[in-house]
Amino acid sequence: MGVYRIYHVWTAKTRPGKWDEATKWWLEKGKPLLESVPGAKSVRAYAAQFGLGGEYGLEIWVEKENYAAYDRIDEDVLANPQKYAAWFEAQDVLEWGPSRLMGDWPESQFPGGEE
Repeated sequence: MGVYRIYHVWTAKTRPGKWDEATKWWLEKGKPLLESVPGAKSVRAYAAQFGLGGEYGLEIWVEKENYAAYDRIDEDVLANPQKYAAWFEAQDVLEWGPSRLMGDWPESQFPGGEE
């Protein structure tokens, strides 16, 4: 099997008048928390382009090592609930939208140049 990548993508929008607080939360608490979650390989935040995010103009992409990371996250949340308090603090500055899993699997793509 070839190399594949898995991303958990959250959508959000800032609460009215809370942009500065949301930015501070992301830099000081949000991104460091997601980087410390078991199985996280990379963490990025993006503005949704061309209105494709609908009312949710922010996307947070967390690349996962593999699907087993989700089991390790569950265990970590139960063992260290205080570590995840920052995620609940975000409710004051962000309104969360839908989330999704994204990925790429080489076996699901047509080989280049072949028909």
